[in-house]
Amino acid sequence: MQGSRLVLQPCVDVNGNILLWNGDIFNGNLASDKDCDTLTVLRNFNSSQNVIATLLKIQGPYSFIYFDNLNNRLYFGRDPFGRHSLLIKLSDDKDSLTLCSVGNKNMTNVVEVPAIGIFICDLNSEELNLACYPWKEPNLRFTDIIEELEANLNMDIDVRETIVQPEINLSLHLDPEIKDLEYLNNIDCNQSFNAIMQQLLDNDKVHRRVENILRLLKNSVEVRVKKKPNYCRNCVRLHLSGEQVNCKHAKIGILFSGGLDSALLAVLADQFVPENEEIDLLNVAFEKIVNPNLNGTKEIEPVNYDVPDRKTGRQTYAELERICPNRKWNFIEVNVTQLELRKYRSSHICNLVYPRRTILDDSLGCAVWFASKAKGILTPTGHPYESSSRILLLGMGADELFGGYMRHRTTLKHKGWGTLTQELKVELERISERNLGRDDRIVSDHGRQSRLPYLDENLVTYVQSLKPWERCYPTDQMPVGLGDKLLLRLVARRLGLQSTANFPKRAFQFGSRIANSKENAKDISERL
Repeated sequence: MQGSRLVLQPCVDVNGNILLWNGDIFNGNLASDKDCDTLTVLRNFNSSQNVIATLLKIQGPYSFIYFDNLNNRLYFGRDPFGRHSLLIKLSDDKDSLTLCSVGNKNMTNVVEVPAIGIFICDLNSEELNLACYPWKEPNLRFTDIIEELEANLNMDIDVRETIVQPEINLSLHLDPEIKDLEYLNNIDCNQSFNAIMQQLLDNDKVHRRVENILRLLKNSVEVRVKKKPNYCRNCVRLHLSGEQVNCKHAKIGILFSGGLDSALLAVLADQFVPENEEIDLLNVAFEKIVNPNLNGTKEIEPVNYDVPDRKTGRQTYAELERICPNRKWNFIEVNVTQLELRKYRSSHICNLVYPRRTILDDSLGCAVWFASKAKGILTPTGHPYESSSRILLLGMGADELFGGYMRHRTTLKHKGWGTLTQELKVELERISERNLGRDDRIVSDHGRQSRLPYLDENLVTYVQSLKPWERCYPTDQMPVGLGDKLLLRLVARRLGLQSTANFPKRAFQFGSRIANSKENAKDISERL
């Protein structure tokens, strides 16, 4: 995905050091527009003789395995957000250690490597051993994760000194003073949403925050759109075979529910993708096949894919055509039958989701897999279409950063701003174990790479420096579709999105109609 030529992995240097690198350097001191980042990382690991110091210079997602030949040590880990997958397994006799990006459900005792630090195995010792250098000062959550990992691997892990990173001082954010909320409480909420948002944008402090978010999100989308070979997945094969190719096909796709997060990514991607190239919008829906009658029998309904996300997707697609009229948008309706779902879930998707196994992992894993497969019907022609994109932009992280979940409204109502502050912090810390490793395995299965603009280091640092009530205001005064993710909604309004700016949050699994709301998302799925 970077550099002018293919680089084989494992990558071995002249000193016998070996690197497996699944990542992207987007920003930081090691970022380059010309070189393959795998070679850059290997060269710096070797020259500095300090793996951890090199990793601190990298901004971008990664998982890696590195063998230091001189010192006979094995390093491995994931970036602090855990955006890319890495799994670990220790043999029953503790004689071998397995590390891999993807496993399968027949492998026992496999767990995700937690994104809490860098792990080291000293191969000079006669027994397998693990040490961990934490990204941040260990807290109770870190201790729980280490203890769970020790139990799963049945071995002790030596916790070493912390990798120093600046920590946001959350004590400054516990509770607002009256003056902090004065501009929000003075708003006449009997006005339309549009009038309320315009009044907020007219406030100087709010306007500055909106402009800062917009600048950082723009930068994040720009590097994730531009840092790639200029060939689609079809033309790259021709290029590598030596043919001269002038590729104008879609290279960027967006997982597109039509909601706020994906709509913002689409508008910003339009600013950085060449005007003569298409952008694919991938919208997934699942067939609903049965409807119980009063007598208890089941009738097959006519196939209908007008699920909530399809409706909002079409609405936002129309809005994109209005505000970005020079772009050729490909709105791809990915329609999944129950037969397809059962076939691939039990034979293939189950292995990608593993070792995650809950009903939530099942429904989200399947939805992301079919969406990123990107094979469907092109609107409005109705012609079959398969995306040629190699990069997919996903909206992960927006809800955790900007307070987008319904539970945030509940927490604020019953427990106050102090508790919501802590909840937002913990949710971002937990995003790797809840979503990101699984989704990376799912999307990569189709030969595409997921890129997550909302989890850009510079954007996250700025958002976390804001007080929670400067990001969201999920109160009775500001209902769903306004107070949740308020700051991000104002950014959308600033970019010209109107109805989309006030679409309420809808969980992907329910919007695509794969999930049953009567099931407990935390239960183990018997379908995987």
